[in-house]
Amino acid sequence: GAQPTDRVLRFLDEAGIAKRDARSNPKKAEPGKKAQERAALLKKAQEDAAAAVAAAAAAPAEAEAASAE
Repeated sequence: GAQPTDRVLRFLDEAGIAKRDARSNPKKAEPGKKAQERAALLKKAQEDAAAAVAAAAAAPAEAEAASAE
């Protein structure tokens, strides 16, 4: 017999008349290639900034320890 289209089957599934398998396309939810590159650059910049802040916070502490000796 005739098979309902995906859209019609979705309505029939909501009504409880027919069963529709769940569809999953996880690739579609991923950002594009350029967006992934921008995210990687942003993450690297944030890590570099965090390292610089940590180094700046450690430098005065080392200077105080050296002057105290």
